[in-house]
Amino acid sequence: MSPDPAPQCFSRREPLAEYLARTDFVSSSALRRFLRTGRPPSEVLAPDQTPREASLGDALHALLLEPERFDETFLRLDADSKAPQGLALDTLMARTWLSPSECLALKAMRKAVLYCSRAPIARWLEQGEKELSIYWTDAQGERWKGRPDCLADDVILELKTTADVRTARFARTRHRFGYDLQAALYVEGVTRLTGRRPRFMYVAVETSRPHAVWVHELGAEELAGAAQRLHEARERFRRARAGDAPAAVAP
Repeated sequence: MSPDPAPQCFSRREPLAEYLARTDFVSSSALRRFLRTGRPPSEVLAPDQTPREASLGDALHALLLEPERFDETFLRLDADSKAPQGLALDTLMARTWLSPSECLALKAMRKAVLYCSRAPIARWLEQGEKELSIYWTDAQGERWKGRPDCLADDVILELKTTADVRTARFARTRHRFGYDLQAALYVEGVTRLTGRRPRFMYVAVETSRPHAVWVHELGAEELAGAAQRLHEARERFRRARAGDAPAAVAP
C-alpha cells in the first residue's frame, strides 16, 4: 500500500530529535550521505544510532539558536575543570562536557557573530524564526524536509564553523561538504512555505582565535547552479530508491 499523501507544505515547531526521527521525509543530510557513501536510500534514511561526540560547532549552534537545548545538552566545567555540584550522576553522564578553554572559545565566537557589522545578524537572530522544521512534497510525490538555522526578513541564515572564512577557502569547504545542496533545498522549502523566494547567507565563523566572521551571500547564479545540482542528486536518489540500490560514490 502506498503511503498516505502528505500536505504540500507545512512547518512545525519541534525539538531537533523529533525532526531527525522523521524518516518519511528526506533531508539534505540524508541526500548528501547518499551521494558521498553510495549506500542505499533505506540505509541513509535510517536514524544513525552511533554515538557521536558533539563538536564545538554543535555547541555554538545550540548556544546561539536554541539556548534551552544548550543548557540541556552541554555542561560547562569550572576554571578547575570540575563539574558543577549538585547534579545527579545520570545528568552528568548524559551531557557533553565543555572545558574552560572551550567555554571561552564559545563565548568569543558568539560575541563575534552577534557583533558582526556586515549584516544585522543580532537582530535577525533575535527576531527571526530559528530552527523551524519545514516539510513538503514535490511534483513527483517525493517528500523533503529542511530546518534552516534562522529565517528573518526573507533571509535564510545558516551558521557554519570553519577553519578559514576567506571566500575562496570557504567555497572549497562548501563544495567538500555539499553545503550548497542544503542551501538549494532550504530555499525551495521556504519559497513553498511563504510564497516568497528568500535570500540565502552563510554566516561563517572561525573556530580559532581571533574568530573571524564573514557573511557569504549566494548570488542568483550560485543558487541556480546549486538548484541544478540538487535536481540531479534527487534524480539519482529517486532511481536508487525505486530499486533500493546503491549509488555510485560521488567524487
